[in-house]
Amino acid sequence: MRRKKKRFLFSALFLLLIGITINFVGGIAASIGIPIILFALFFLFIFFRASLENKAEETPDNNKQSIDFNQIKAIENNINQETETITVNVLGSDYRKEQWKEIEKVIDSMLDTCLKIMESRFDANTIAIFFPNETGDGYKIRKYISKSDCINSQAVIYPGKGVLGSFIKNGLKQLNLHDIVSDSMTLHYYTRDAGIRSLIASPIITEDGVERGTIIIDSTKPKNFSDHDHSYLSLFARFIGQCIYYVYISNIHKLEHQRIAAMSSIEKDFFQNPNLDAILDRMLEIIRFAIPCDRITLSLLNTDKNSATIRRVWGINAEKFNGITFSLKEKSLASILYSKNMVFFRNFAEDHIEIRYCKEEPDSENMKSFLAIPLGINQCIGGIILESTRKDAFFSASNRELLRRITTSAGLAIEKQQLIEQKHNLATHDGLTLLINHREFQEELKKAITRALRYNEPLSLVLCDIDHFKKINDTFGHPFGDLILKEVASKLRENIRDGVDVAARYGGEEFALILAKTDGKMALETVERIRQNIYNSTFKDTHGKDLKISMSFGIAVYGEHAKQLDLLISEADKALYRAKENGRNRVEIYLQ
Repeated sequence: MRRKKKRFLFSALFLLLIGITINFVGGIAASIGIPIILFALFFLFIFFRASLENKAEETPDNNKQSIDFNQIKAIENNINQETETITVNVLGSDYRKEQWKEIEKVIDSMLDTCLKIMESRFDANTIAIFFPNETGDGYKIRKYISKSDCINSQAVIYPGKGVLGSFIKNGLKQLNLHDIVSDSMTLHYYTRDAGIRSLIASPIITEDGVERGTIIIDSTKPKNFSDHDHSYLSLFARFIGQCIYYVYISNIHKLEHQRIAAMSSIEKDFFQNPNLDAILDRMLEIIRFAIPCDRITLSLLNTDKNSATIRRVWGINAEKFNGITFSLKEKSLASILYSKNMVFFRNFAEDHIEIRYCKEEPDSENMKSFLAIPLGINQCIGGIILESTRKDAFFSASNRELLRRITTSAGLAIEKQQLIEQKHNLATHDGLTLLINHREFQEELKKAITRALRYNEPLSLVLCDIDHFKKINDTFGHPFGDLILKEVASKLRENIRDGVDVAARYGGEEFALILAKTDGKMALETVERIRQNIYNSTFKDTHGKDLKISMSFGIAVYGEHAKQLDLLISEADKALYRAKENGRNRVEIYLQ
């Protein structure tokens, strides 16, 4: 194996020596010198890369018998961490800009090598390579080698201006000037007359036919360059164009591969996240990193299907937008997004204010453009609006495609999570009132008792039902009775502490309230307020007439009236029974 490596190395070096020798000889043979040199350099590159890889893979004999598996595991963890970091970074515009900067450094290095090769081939004063400038209306000097000290390193050749500009007015052309009599400054890349008398130039055209630039070689001698010299330069310019093309294509493919890998990882994250909040947080994190913008608002459709709520916001005035619930029946950008279920983007109108979500939203006059994209597959279950203080900020097709992929995968994950939650709610919640059902109530009461014991906090249980509910059903029918149950459930939910207390449908027209951190006195005050609120509410019967209802309540305090779950429920039920005996529409606390 080692002998084969040596033969390979000696063959490549011998080929390189032949190429260099032919190149210096000149004449017709020199036209094949450069390809031979490049061919040899290519094989040398393969040889040294393979040698480095083999060296890295080899393990000394004295270390083979003692493998540190912990070290291997640590290396794997480091690789995984680096991969995760890259996964996030590759979606950012800063990362892509940095990668293109690195590619331009590779191009610069390649051009330096090419200049040295041409310097050894041509008897020239200056060899200069021009690429398109930033604005694309001229060609700026990129790299050069010169015997003169008066080169303008910032020179730009504009079509129609100067000696060279007249030749590139209608595109780059082959150029062979044998006898230049004008001042060298008319060439634009000299700051004073350098006595240039002859010049050849050849366009650099990439594999896809794009004019990437031109190579100009000049001399202080008249008629210094032969037709063969010009043919050689044309061949070399074509070679440079091919190299540039494949370097750029390689980087494009690399970035696209990284982008696809990153998206695959992100999509996996969406489906592995255990809850809706985790998915929304991840979406906001990725979008604000990957797509330059000044504000992101993310909303989700509510269960009534007629409204939506902003669930996540980032950027300017984020705190003022967060939590806004808006109607989808009113005209706004968001309502259009939900109804059309399609991506749209443009600059904001300058002659009037455009409503994003609702009339009460904060002013956003400093925003100039937006991109709106729906969440969901068959129907819009949510929407994202990106805004920027710059015009035409979201007209980039790549940004829209990235966002489309993110929202498609996230939409699927959200729909899946919502189906799981719906299935869970069907098992734990009453379908009519949307309060937790009797079985879930028992579990919540157990948890509440455990917390009360652990933290030595008071706990009150309330049982209640609607007075004369059977008469309401018999008079107006069961559909109207169901409507009353839903309204009462809503009143109970609105009058307790969200995330602290619990409301449940206990059965039939009976309801239960678990009041955490609440003693008997506090429970009486809270329940009395609820009773008055319900009694003061007016309902419309089936004939459109006003109807009032009342409720009776019974309270039992854990630890004071009972120390067991079943007994606590029994004592609260006794207090409710006494409230009904004493005339209904009242609150009673258990009396021992």
